Amino acid sequence: MRILLKGFTTDGTYEPVRQAVLVENARITAVEKDIYGSSAADRTYSFRDEIISPGFIDVHGHSDMSAPAAPEAESKHFQGVTSEITGNCGLSAFPVTEKNRDHLRELYADYGLDIEWKDFAGYRNFLTGKNIRLRLFSLCGHNTLRAAVAGYEQKELSGRELEKMQTMLDEQLTAGAVGMSAGLLYTPGCFSDAGETIKLMKTIARHDKVYAIHLRSEGDELLESLLETLTNARKAGLKKVEISHLKTAGKNNWHKLPAVMEMIERFRDGGMDVRFDRYPYTESQTMLSVILPPPFDRMPDREISRYLQEIPEAADLIRHSLAERSESDWERWRITGTTHPYWKNFIGRKYTQLPGDRIQAVVDQLSFDANTATIGAAGMSGENMLKIITSSWCMPGSDGFALNRDSSFGNRHPRSFGAVAGFLRLQLDAGIPIARSVKAAASAPAEFFSLPDVGTLQPGKKADITVFSPDSIDCRADFSDPRRPAEGINLTMIDGKITHF
Repeated sequence: MRILLKGFTTDGTYEPVRQAVLVENARITAVEKDIYGSSAADRTYSFRDEIISPGFIDVHGHSDMSAPAAPEAESKHFQGVTSEITGNCGLSAFPVTEKNRDHLRELYADYGLDIEWKDFAGYRNFLTGKNIRLRLFSLCGHNTLRAAVAGYEQKELSGRELEKMQTMLDEQLTAGAVGMSAGLLYTPGCFSDAGETIKLMKTIARHDKVYAIHLRSEGDELLESLLETLTNARKAGLKKVEISHLKTAGKNNWHKLPAVMEMIERFRDGGMDVRFDRYPYTESQTMLSVILPPPFDRMPDREISRYLQEIPEAADLIRHSLAERSESDWERWRITGTTHPYWKNFIGRKYTQLPGDRIQAVVDQLSFDANTATIGAAGMSGENMLKIITSSWCMPGSDGFALNRDSSFGNRHPRSFGAVAGFLRLQLDAGIPIARSVKAAASAPAEFFSLPDVGTLQPGKKADITVFSPDSIDCRADFSDPRRPAEGINLTMIDGKITHF
């Protein structure tokens, strides 16, 4: 089947120009004016003012297991995304040993997929044959890696354990993982020190791959956390660093953005390619357990549930701690995910809108299954968000999942369905040229993560293509309807097959 697309084309390396793109056998075979004509293709799609671009790349996703469970990946195709960098925030589906297998099985239990592989090669083989309509490029998660070697308890790693982690990371990168992610807010990554981090960074540097990090703090200790990361990266000789979902969390920290940007530019001037991703929402989503006091803040989520189930009085510590939280905190927080049979009926509601005892709602969700209990939190500046998104070094990252329109796997943050389209809308409204926006969403991610077969419109490349209207592209998903499809996406194609039209 030969498909001809006519319209304005750009892959971000040139301003839009009226051309045609010929697709055959999952590849782009020609991009030129001379192929206009009905004889060139079996099927022709003509577009007037729309832009034919490479398929968008979501550089920060968590579709490791949701994609094989929902292979249609409607949340991606409805907004023009054909590729995702997955395995972010320190969590990946590999490597797997007996030290972390049970935890990963519990974490991903809702998807109904067993984890039988050991490494990236095995995970990639598992994906083969699932007919996933999304190209997954996987990072190796530091939390998963550390747990595979030393479990989830708080401990200082021995020299032998560090060497084993380096060897295991080297194996994943050699097999094709595009880098390593870290989530230093979460267990067990929060237990790591500079020595551990630098050793792993050196392994990444030898492969010239990416280190993507969810900083230890995105609020009160934001500048310190960023400096820690970039200083360690420089010591390790690391060239590519991505700051995940860059933000200034909490109103008291909004003023820090100029200092953040200045620090990033300083390290870039020193030869380090520092970039960042962002979604177009001012409410974040993370595990509900992050609001808990010690000792819960150092426990894996599955242990929190067991602890509360086996020691009922443990809930009193949580109740006492949460009773001291301000009313403004409760107003900022909302339920975004839970499998609790009662509280799941209130997903999307703020805690101040819940019937009954809101503190008990937290305890109930954590006791039932902390692995599925997530919280949305307002506290980001819209002005700062726009400054971040319109930066030359920003790429779109949903921090979301490949999902379908049905609610098979519960509701999620609306960014899963809206982030990338909304990212482009904000850029275009700010006066950024169409070519530069396409570059941010396609060719820049492909170059940064060394993805040679996608991200550009060139003969021989994979036929991953998005056609969008620069006038109407936008996200429509919100917390009232987090699965509402984006607007302005006229066509999405992966491997030469149209998946959304």
